Parts: sequence; C-alpha cells; structure tokens
Amino acid sequence: MNYNFKLKGSLAALICSVLPQIALSDSLEGPIGGTDMSYTLSGLIRSETAFATNGGQNPLNQTGNLYNGVPTIRTSPLLTDTTTRDGENYNQVINMQQFRFELDGSLKFSPSLTLISKLRGIYDPDWYHDFNPALVGSQAVGELYGKPNFFTYDVQGLSHPNPLEWAGANYMVDFPALFLEYNQGPLTLRLGNQQIAWGQAIFFRVLDIPDGLDYRRHSVLDYVPEEFSDKRIPALALRASFQVSQSWLLDSFVEKFQPTVYPNPNTPYNVIASQFTIVDDYQQYDSRVNFGIRLKGDVDGIGLQGVLARRYNPDGVYRWTASGVDRDIPGLPGSGTVLAKTPFEVDSTGVWSGSEWFNYAGQARLNGLTGFNSAINNFQPATGLLGAVAAPNYAVALSELNEFFQLAGGLLTGTDNAGLRGWLARDYREETNIGGGVSKVFEGAPGAWNDQLIANVEALYTPDRIFTNPSLDVDFLRKNETIAALVLEKYQRFSSSLPATYLVGQFLYRSQSDLFGRYLGGYGGTFDNPSPGKSGGYKAVAIALQQPFPNLIWRADLAVLYDTGGGLLLQPAVRWKPNGRYTVEAFYNYVNGKLNGNPTDNALSTANYVKELTLRIGGQF
Repeated sequence: MNYNFKLKGSLAALICSVLPQIALSDSLEGPIGGTDMSYTLSGLIRSETAFATNGGQNPLNQTGNLYNGVPTIRTSPLLTDTTTRDGENYNQVINMQQFRFELDGSLKFSPSLTLISKLRGIYDPDWYHDFNPALVGSQAVGELYGKPNFFTYDVQGLSHPNPLEWAGANYMVDFPALFLEYNQGPLTLRLGNQQIAWGQAIFFRVLDIPDGLDYRRHSVLDYVPEEFSDKRIPALALRASFQVSQSWLLDSFVEKFQPTVYPNPNTPYNVIASQFTIVDDYQQYDSRVNFGIRLKGDVDGIGLQGVLARRYNPDGVYRWTASGVDRDIPGLPGSGTVLAKTPFEVDSTGVWSGSEWFNYAGQARLNGLTGFNSAINNFQPATGLLGAVAAPNYAVALSELNEFFQLAGGLLTGTDNAGLRGWLARDYREETNIGGGVSKVFEGAPGAWNDQLIANVEALYTPDRIFTNPSLDVDFLRKNETIAALVLEKYQRFSSSLPATYLVGQFLYRSQSDLFGRYLGGYGGTFDNPSPGKSGGYKAVAIALQQPFPNLIWRADLAVLYDTGGGLLLQPAVRWKPNGRYTVEAFYNYVNGKLNGNPTDNALSTANYVKELTLRIGGQF
C-alpha cells in the first residue's frame, strides 16, 4: 500500500523541505480504506539555541583549558623551567544551536495490536569557536580527538552501537520508539525499540533504572519540566504489564543493554577532560541483557511499589589502558615502542605540567597521587624501562610528573610544544538493584497546605556496586550503595484569578556516589592537594513550581537544585503557547559550583561555566 498524507498551512513548505517524500494531510488521524486499520500522525519542528551570557568556555575542552597561555613553573630532578601550554581560549557566544524534527505515528492493525513509532532528526550547524588540532600540531589518535564531532558514539568494532540510530559529526537520526503494542484484557505487551521510565523524581533517578541517558544534545541542562523524557537511551526490549487486580499492576522488561552516552570531546558540554582518550569497550557487552520486574499497587490509600532488576550499570567504570601509540619522546629514538605499552601518548593536547595533572584529577573526582602510581604499577615493566617509579607523597609525584612532561615536551631537543595524553578504558559491570516506594495523598481543609499533598518515598539498594577507583586502577571498587529520595508535590491555589500552582519539593541522599554516579572517594582534590574524599554521603535538595496563567497561553516555571556541598543550579523559565500549534520556551540556566569554597566538594561545579539563555521555538503538526 502507498499512503499519502497532506497538510495545509504555514508549516507545509518547511516540513516538505525536510522530508520531501512525505506529504501530510489536514486530518492527522483516521481509518485506512474500508479496513479496521487506522493511523495517527503528528510531528514537531523546533529550533533550540543556548546563548552564553558570560562568554565562558568549558574548561574540560582544549579551547577552555585553564592552563592555555598561562606560564606554569615545573620543578623536577632535571631542572626548573616555565612552560606555557599551547592553545587558545575562545569565548563562546552560542553554547548550542540545534534544529530538530520529530514525527510520531501509530498504525492500529486491530483493536489489540498497534505499531507505535517516533522518528527523530537533529542537526547542529556548528556555529561555535571550535578546537582546530592543526593550530597546535596535534596528532592525537582517535576519531573523536580532532575537530569536534557532536553526535557520533564511537565504539571500536561497532558501526551502530545504538540500534536504529544513524549519526555523524553534525547530525543524528534515530527511532526513540519503534515497537508493537499488544493489549488483551489485563495484559499489555510491547516489543521493539523503546524507552522505559520508572520512578517519579525530577532531577534525581532512584527507581528509574532500566535505561541509560543520552547527554549529547544539551547535557543535563534541558527544560526541567520534561524530566528525562528526551534523555533515556532507547533499547530493543520486551515489556510486559499485567493488571493483577484493580489495585495492583505487575510490570516487567527484558532489554538489550545500552550504555549512557556522554558528550564528545571539545563539544560545548563535554564532561571528560579532553587531555584524555577514552576507549569504549561496549563491543564486549553488545549482546548482554538487562531484566527487571516491578509490582505497584494500593493498600488502604497507601501506594506501594517494589522493584528488582539485574542490569549492567549504563554509566560504566573507567581504568587506565595501554595507548598502543608508538610515538617517540622527542630526542629518545625507540621510546615510542615502550610508551605504547603504557597509558600515555606524546601529543600537544595532553597534560603539560604536574599542576595541570592534579588540577584536572580533582575536577574529574579522581586522586592525582594514587592515579599516578597506578599508571606506573599497572603497566610494568614498560613504565620501569622509562624510569618511572611510584611516588610516596604529593611532592615526589609532582616532581616526577614534571620530569616526564618536560621530556615529552621536547627538553632534549630544545623545544616545548607537547605533553602526555592519558588513555582510559570504559567497562561495564553487572549489578542487582532492589528498591521500593511508599506514597500517600493527604487530606486537609480545602485550601490548606496539606490538602491533596502527595508524599512519595523511593529507595534503592545495590549490593557490591562497582565504582571507578579514584586511582583509575584496573581493580575497581566494590561498595554497597543506598539511594533514597523524598518527593512532596501538590497543586496550591494562591489567587482566584489564577489557576493553581504546581509545587514540588525533593530531597536526595546517595551513600557512595554523587548526582552523576561519581564515587565520593574522589572528591576534594585541587592542583596542590590529592583528593581526600567525601564522607557522610551525597545530599541535594530540589524545588520546582509551575504557574499557568488564564487561558493557559502563558506559563512561568522555576526549578532549583541545591547541592549541600556548595553547588547551585537555578532555572527560571517562561512558556508561551498561543495555540495548539506553536510554542515558544525561554529558560535560563545559572550554575554556581563555588558556594562553599572548594568546587570539587560538590557535583554541580562540573558545569560551573554555564550561564546561558536557551530559546526554543517550535511548531507542531
């Protein structure tokens, strides 16, 4: 069959220019011929722009490196010199510009069987001040370590690590949803590529464990009311739900394991220092599966749920790995063969000084001293042949690091134009998640604060969770972790002339890791102090509100996330929807990760450079 749909209106030309072979009709739903089949079709076209209001640049990228152009003293057993890291800091005007197209459709074959799909296309025109490796003479090995690549997820040996996704340097096309849904009485089955959302917290994910997240588009800085709806990584899965009784629902899934995808190096929101090369070992886990079950119900007005899942942690864990790059230390012929068996590569985009090493170790929530020692101890005898020995303290490590950076930069040839890139491998480990939740709707006098207040507690326990060792040692850490969140929400009317205000308050506790899953034992490091770690767990508070105005054309939002270690994310927003077709949203992201002094004592300082206004203009059809 050949189905042609036509759409009249001002969006038709633009839509047809994007997808010239699809014509959309006035009616976006209806029967097909004289059969029982029917369809629905809708879509979205949107421009998303984030304007930097402070001109800041991400310090984790080559064009924002804190040591670019800064004279830095290096004292080693060889000599004391001053190095100035090659590189140029650029102030950004635009942090993000993306054009998005979405097409949602369903095809109902019978009352019980439906095909559901969502096609998504994103294009980034790259209107930024980009890193140019030719300007610093970089020869760094790896597809992602030259000019910025915004969307490719690079896994050695896999051309499509995310099924039903096709991506290049400036574009991504994928199917976040493409599955068959079967409904028969109390049973619902979904088979195909899909996202699975569990849990209720907004900033925080406690029971929302099935899927990893995709940070390539706007990191964690998207419109908060959307929660993670645009972030969850879709996976090939079978999901089965069964309504056991009027009060109880059994929900389960089996899915292909898909990892979290982080922004690529030298893109605006990169979160891994670009002086390091990441080798993603996902190919070894491409055939692994996650599975889980959730029981949710109500007993005498008390909501209860329990979850049990066996999964591979999608965030992954990191360790040193051999670079395999045979490039000599200047003036030492043949040294490249030995260096290739260590986790280092000589290149101008690497680390140039001991001060830079310890500074960026702290930013990554790693320990610069033990990280130096494990890089030596895990790769003997190669590191020993190069004269490297483990250091007993910070001062000795700093001196020895400076010696290696001086040699890599060209001390023996009279130059100073390079450093050492570190090489890391990303692995994935299986874990068991056991969780539950309790919720209650309170009743009070009409208009009182406790009237229709919803309180929800979620908790998750993971025995022997695997964490990245702050030393990046090949032996990962095993820790029992408890995560819990208290969520309070309600609608409260403050004026008879305004619709009710939606209010949310949350508290999060994590015993071993921060908001992004980083182990707390790597907290607190600086350029002159290895990370001492953080005790007492991670704690954060979130507040959000939505205030619609009469006729629901305008809506004001506010979201606040406070990290008790001294970090703040503030997002005020306004939404204008004059009709069902067009929407304009503007929101401001203000991040301050230095409220309590040391920025590596909180999670939000990773995005401390972000002060930006985001404008989204979209049309629906």
